[in-house]
Amino acid sequence: MSKPPSGALTLGPLQADGFAVQRSGVQWLRDEGHLCRPNEVVGFCNIRLAPTGARRLSAQPFADERTLQVAFAPRVGGRLRIAEGASAGGYLDVIGAKTWERDEVIARLDPLSAMDEGASGAPGDLRLLMLAGRRMSWAVDVDTGLLPGWNARARAWWHEGGDDGPTVVSLGICDATSVVRGDGSGFEEIFEATDFGAQFVHVSEHPIAPCTPFLLEQFTRTPAQYEAIATDLRRRYADSADAPTPEDWVFAGALLTQLRHSPLNERYERLTPTGLRTDGPANAAVLSLASETGTLLRHKVLGYRLRILDHNQRAGGPATRAWLTKCFEPVSRTVDDIRRDYEQLSRRVGAATGARLFVLNRMSTSGREDIHTYAAFDPPLGDTLAYVAAKELNLMLEDLAADGQVSIIDVDAIAAEIGGAEHLPDGIHQSGVMQSRLRRELLEHIAAL
Repeated sequence: MSKPPSGALTLGPLQADGFAVQRSGVQWLRDEGHLCRPNEVVGFCNIRLAPTGARRLSAQPFADERTLQVAFAPRVGGRLRIAEGASAGGYLDVIGAKTWERDEVIARLDPLSAMDEGASGAPGDLRLLMLAGRRMSWAVDVDTGLLPGWNARARAWWHEGGDDGPTVVSLGICDATSVVRGDGSGFEEIFEATDFGAQFVHVSEHPIAPCTPFLLEQFTRTPAQYEAIATDLRRRYADSADAPTPEDWVFAGALLTQLRHSPLNERYERLTPTGLRTDGPANAAVLSLASETGTLLRHKVLGYRLRILDHNQRAGGPATRAWLTKCFEPVSRTVDDIRRDYEQLSRRVGAATGARLFVLNRMSTSGREDIHTYAAFDPPLGDTLAYVAAKELNLMLEDLAADGQVSIIDVDAIAAEIGGAEHLPDGIHQSGVMQSRLRRELLEHIAAL
């Protein structure tokens, strides 16, 4: 076998016993001549596993995940030079038409100067970011881009030195999602920032926001209880005075998909450089304190609880809105109620799987408040003033952390340090700087696992 040219970037090992790994042409995310950082994702391909021999009769791995991809990152910095023929163009860059060859050269890196050549190690095998997505529906279909389409569950994993590392499931809303999935929703930033093997799993927060009562009920729900919920929903839609629209059916399908699976006890298949393996449940879960609210919806007959954000309720059609109005009642929660929900979730999940809860707290002040007296507001102030409610919830979370129930990802402290008004103007959606700081703090907690 001939020696790869200087600076060559090779695919590296990836295998599954009983299957041939096949890949599409490379879809490049960076242009020819781009100056790469170490571990920066520069391209990806779609892959599939083609059974060979006796494995043709056995179960197909990743059977419920329509998206299976590999993204590439050089281990050292340099200027990207794309190999001729790495991309085939057209649909051949979408379907798995080529066999994965570990020594295939798809690009090379030019060192920035003669002094850089060999200083940080040879480029060699690319660092591989594995990606898989479980679609909310087969019809929600996009074939291009990293983790395309609407995924009920999206995940990424990578290996360092043969180490699988921990599995972390993201069960928050926008504040947690942006930290874990990053700007392009392909887990690129958290992969680039990590020097150990890991798997990160994101579960969609649409249409149900994953508050602690919902997560606890989801974790303990039996198949019979799920079927009762599904039967009731189908009957209510059928009896609705407003004929269900396509928006209603999409909403109902997504809601039932979320209710069916508890991501806190799922197991995960991984394709690795040394073969297929299955692991899980998750070692840790990332939650958002912002998911908790003083009011939830409770089903009048079946008793299960939901939190559905206003924009997700509007996304449903008239039959959905009628169902929510007629079949649910609002129930209030105090800070003590929320604390008990966290304690119960931590205790039940910890006993069953050993998973640790990491919770992003709330920004308690933006620095823009101009209230000089609270005399005009009726107590309790937390029912009226959002920043007072955030302070009360943060103090509750501090008590839980002191008791060892949870670990805090300190949004409030970072916002106070770098400027909440600039980097977290609405208390939820973060700037890139804020996301990077939170990601770094989360990874420090994960590394300690």
